[in-house]
Amino acid sequence: MGNCCNGGGGGTAVGGADFSPGGGPNDAVDYFLTSHGHHGLFSQIELSLSASNLHDRDALSKSDPMAVIYGKGRDGVLKEIGRTEVVLNSLNPKWIRKHTVAYHFEVVQTLLFRVYDVDSQWHDLDVKV
Repeated sequence: MGNCCNGGGGGTAVGGADFSPGGGPNDAVDYFLTSHGHHGLFSQIELSLSASNLHDRDALSKSDPMAVIYGKGRDGVLKEIGRTEVVLNSLNPKWIRKHTVAYHFEVVQTLLFRVYDVDSQWHDLDVKV
């Protein structure tokens, strides 16, 4: 534990590298984000979904809607980003579950929202709200 009172003020990181608390570039973080498809400036945004005046597709009750969010990749293929819970007997659902997506500045990002009427007797869906 030598030099623990050297007056350096914590300015040296493990391995002797310089530490700049001013928020300078961080190569490890940049590499991680770039390798996971995040290029340039981006921000995390939170989506809250609701729908109104849906068509009633059920004979004996109202629809049980669920929304699915898709993002279109560079290759044009849709990839599921997230899905909401099922709201029972509602033509005007307000889903509780929020979805966080990365918004890339100055990049066109196509999102597709599809709403499905889910009937538990026909689908393997264990959770309904």
